[in-house]
Amino acid sequence: MDTSLIDKAAEILLKARHTVALTGAGISTESGVPDFRSPGGIWERYDPTIFFYDRFIAQPDFVWRQLLDMHRSGGLTIWSAEPNRGHDALAWMEAVGILKAIITQNIDNLHQKAGSEHVIEFHGNMLYVRCLDCACLYRYDEILDEIARHLPPRCDCGGVLKPDIIFFGEAIPPAALHESVEEADCCDVMLVIGTSAQIEPAASLPLIAKGMGSMMFHFMHIGKPDKRCHVIEINREPTPLTHEVSDFLIQGSAGEALQMIMERIQDLQGKAP
Repeated sequence: MDTSLIDKAAEILLKARHTVALTGAGISTESGVPDFRSPGGIWERYDPTIFFYDRFIAQPDFVWRQLLDMHRSGGLTIWSAEPNRGHDALAWMEAVGILKAIITQNIDNLHQKAGSEHVIEFHGNMLYVRCLDCACLYRYDEILDEIARHLPPRCDCGGVLKPDIIFFGEAIPPAALHESVEEADCCDVMLVIGTSAQIEPAASLPLIAKGMGSMMFHFMHIGKPDKRCHVIEINREPTPLTHEVSDFLIQGSAGEALQMIMERIQDLQGKAP
């Protein structure tokens, strides 16, 4: 890992007014949470259509049975996963006032477990379920007895309970989308961590941060073409952002890079007069 880029990132973060992080699956793989699209990921082991909204509505019992199989077999370790050093570093940055918000594409609740408070969940949270009829929200562990009795589990009102995540075919929650766009538009540093930057509308957020043209820029009329903003990418591999949007790429493990950045910031703070 290029330590000069670690130093550069730390110096930029210390000077920033409003830093936002955009995180994807790559920050959670160190916690044992598999991603969906990489070789060996969820899509290779399970039918991707179980995460399609139309499939859930048509066959909620089948989809729940598949999710339970993932849970019991360890195929999807979201429920038992613990934060790693990357999550911890971001939580520390928020606690000391460097990081203002995390926009996450993940559904694993690990940022919250690490202590981060301002987390915008683009795709929901797998540790909760919601009634399709009355919108009542339950923790997953609160309905285990209900799941054991019959599938699909049902709310007290009789409605079917659905994992509180965004299935394919569902819209991003308007509140999360609106807040994410506002954060991207006002930040002067965006950390892009562990995301392929290929899935919209999240992929447009770094462009908005940079003040460049994007789907959201054209349709929502936000962003300033001359905006000065640093986009710092932390990924194992280059992405579509790497040569066109990001100021630089720190290539390697998200956990290692974020821990090194945190330690470098602490060193620089200790040397400050």
